[in-house]
Amino acid sequence: MTVPYGTRSLFITCADSKEKQFRGIHQLLRQLAEHTTSYLLDWRGGVLDLDRRRVLVRVLISGHGHENTAGFEISSKRGLRPQDLRLPHNTKLYLVGCFQGRECLRKNWALGTGVAPDGVCGCKEETESALSTCLLLHLLEGGIDAIDQWFGPWMLCNDALRPYFPAIRTSYSRHGANPLATLVDLRASGVLTESFRDFDKFFRVIDRHPAYLTDLV
Repeated sequence: MTVPYGTRSLFITCADSKEKQFRGIHQLLRQLAEHTTSYLLDWRGGVLDLDRRRVLVRVLISGHGHENTAGFEISSKRGLRPQDLRLPHNTKLYLVGCFQGRECLRKNWALGTGVAPDGVCGCKEETESALSTCLLLHLLEGGIDAIDQWFGPWMLCNDALRPYFPAIRTSYSRHGANPLATLVDLRASGVLTESFRDFDKFFRVIDRHPAYLTDLV
């Protein structure tokens, strides 16, 4: 595995591209990586030492996170654990997957990669790939530097909507994997307009780019 010199934003995908739930994520990561200082790495296992890449500002990792272990896809050949990736101390590490924001796992990511502990960002519990797709859509619109503006809302949306994940997934399937119809249901339920009305801005990106969230099951 090689990463071009001069890369400032590195995207790593650990999930198999054949998984439909990650289709929009893969498509968006490819588009984001078209920037001259960005790069997309399809992780297939191994070890990568980028410790001397001082211009590397951020690394975003996407895939299935393990509940009790720091790492992505750890039961497969595509597994990525903290000790597999060495990064500069000041690099920001964004973990877009389940559970990796738990305090003990964040510490393991910091220890393994060499990133400062306060530079490791992630969600503590289950995440929803549709919300991760929304996060990347905001970066497509606002640029990669907008990640700090939207990563917090991504975590908050996952935390707030987690009790509703089963109902939302059922609605999505009932509407034939149509995100706009599912969003109508979500808004009609009162979830976004009452308790979580501040999050509606995060979801408006679906209205503008529904194709990325269509047919993900």
